[in-house]
Amino acid sequence: MKTLHNNIKVVLTLVFFITIFSGHSQEKMYKTQLETVYLKNTKEVVYKNTFSNYNESLIASNQINFKKEIKISKGKNSSLLFVSNKNNIELITASYLKTIRKAANRSRDTEAFQTFLINNLPQLSRQFAIDNNLKELYFISRKDTFNGKIDALPSVL
Repeated sequence: MKTLHNNIKVVLTLVFFITIFSGHSQEKMYKTQLETVYLKNTKEVVYKNTFSNYNESLIASNQINFKKEIKISKGKNSSLLFVSNKNNIELITASYLKTIRKAANRSRDTEAFQTFLINNLPQLSRQFAIDNNLKELYFISRKDTFNGKIDALPSVL
C-alpha cells in the first residue's frame, strides 16, 4: 500500500514539473517570435461636432436662460453628437447645459471654466482644449448663474 501511495506522489510530482517547464518553454518561444509593434499617431478627423455648433448658437443668443433651455431640451429629448475617426460621443443636451451652468457658477475665470469642463467631460477634453469659443461661452453663461448675479450687484463699500 505504501509503495502505491509513493508511486502516486512521484507521478504527480513529475506531471507538475513537466507542465511547469513546458509552459515556461512556450513562453520563451512566443517572446522570441514577437516583434515590436509601432503605432502610428494619426490625426483625429472630425465628421460631426454638434457641441461646437451648440456653443456657437448659445453665444449668438447673447443671453442664456439655463432653466428655460434645460426644460426645452428635456421636452425635445435632444442630444449632442461628436463623431470622428477616433471617438463617437453622444450626450444629452440637458446634462450638457447643466455641466456648463455648474462650470460657470463655480469658476472665477475662463481657465477654471475650461478646466472644470475638461474634468467633468473628459471625453471632450481635446475639443475643449482647441475650442476658441469657450471664453465667450463662459462670460455669457456666467451672467445667468447665482455667483454671476451676485458679482453683477453693485458693491456697497
